[in-house]
Amino acid sequence: MSLGRFRCWRGFRRAAEPDGRRVLVRAIQQLPSECRDVFVLHRFKDMPLGEIAAHLGIDQALAEARLAEALARLCRAADEADVRQASERK
Repeated sequence: MSLGRFRCWRGFRRAAEPDGRRVLVRAIQQLPSECRDVFVLHRFKDMPLGEIAAHLGIDQALAEARLAEALARLCRAADEADVRQASERK
């Protein structure tokens, strides 16, 4: 697996900064509702995927897929913000 796939974690580390936090909040708000629901329950409510699946009335594999999709979209948003910020500094 390429380390390039983990580039987005730089953006997540900067989430403590006001601009980084705004980027992530906006990206979370823009997630499709199905992905956002799973992401919020998992990351902010500390619910395990099996419990999320039961709560939402979906299969656990679907909950996992939605969480993966949410994380991929958030990584893309962090990467895009990182690129924009770097180009603005030039």
